[in-house]
Amino acid sequence: SYRQCLQKWNTAITAMNEQCKELGPNHCLPVYYEQLVLHPEKWMRKILQFLNLPWDDAVLHHEQQINKKGGVSLSKVERSSDQVIKPINLDALSKWVGHIPQDVVDDMADVAPMLAHFGYDPHGNPPNYGKPDQFVLDNTNDIKEHDDEWEEIADRVKKLSKKDTMPRAGAKDNINDFDQ
Repeated sequence: SYRQCLQKWNTAITAMNEQCKELGPNHCLPVYYEQLVLHPEKWMRKILQFLNLPWDDAVLHHEQQINKKGGVSLSKVERSSDQVIKPINLDALSKWVGHIPQDVVDDMADVAPMLAHFGYDPHGNPPNYGKPDQFVLDNTNDIKEHDDEWEEIADRVKKLSKKDTMPRAGAKDNINDFDQ
């Protein structure tokens, strides 16, 4: 249920937040997914600097690295693969809006108090995460304007994917449910 998923998320994020505090700012960099999506260059620069890695514009174009040596490898059955083939865009930030039952939305502050802890309005539905960089807005608009083309690209990329997985009901000796 949505309520249970949100409670589990809250428990997990509470533990991660505490672990990050214990490790300190030299060993743990909190990254807000929504801010990473809205401002990818700013946040990727922070992340790479934190990791002592040089800047590379390629980090802003993961979709160009799919199925390339040293790049992004996709699973044919991973449900989010169709999102990964697209450039950074806003779709995932609000995809959930309208799917959570109203009673859970009404109780959101109690179900997931870490939302407020991190500055989110637990009653914001849809939420206001802020204004995206123009680069992200352009990507989002391009995806919406050329949806059929992006679906074709997703199908081609999935067919080329090197990672096949077998369903759980498959052969017992060689189960590869998750990418390894």
